[in-house]
Amino acid sequence: MQNKIETTRLLISDATLDECDELQSICETWEDKKLMEGKEFEPDFIKKCLTVGDLPPLPHASKDNYRLKSIFLKESGKLIGFTDLYFGYPDEETAWISIFMISKDYRKSGYAQEAIDSIFSECSKAGFKNIGIGVFLKNWRGLRFWTKAGFTEVTGISGNAEYSENTFAFIRLLKSI
Repeated sequence: MQNKIETTRLLISDATLDECDELQSICETWEDKKLMEGKEFEPDFIKKCLTVGDLPPLPHASKDNYRLKSIFLKESGKLIGFTDLYFGYPDEETAWISIFMISKDYRKSGYAQEAIDSIFSECSKAGFKNIGIGVFLKNWRGLRFWTKAGFTEVTGISGNAEYSENTFAFIRLLKSI
């Protein structure tokens, strides 16, 4: 996948340590994350992603297969979001997105769809046949976005067996590209 992707309104590039604080502040715009997932972002979440990666549960998972991508407005250069990708999880034909965030101030403007469409295209060009994601079941905004984007194949559900305010479950979805 290219280090830099240009769309009509966005630039998507490999994140750098210089962007760490700004990316972490975008994490803080997700005000209801604890309600949806049971925990807040760790204060060094982005730094860990950049230095060691947010790797999947594979015995030989490698940071070499992981990318954190910053999403900028092309016209102003404003950093508005980020996503990550792990190439080769859960199988060699799949690229996995474990997080995708657009800052609260820039939602509902089509930026998320524009970014994700370009990522689909780049992953397809790189030879991947699928993109997988995981969404917490209480994340209704995320579930609506991802199913609208074509993630309709359920590949698994994990988490607590019983529903309550303090229990959480996670659905894995797949899209063929």
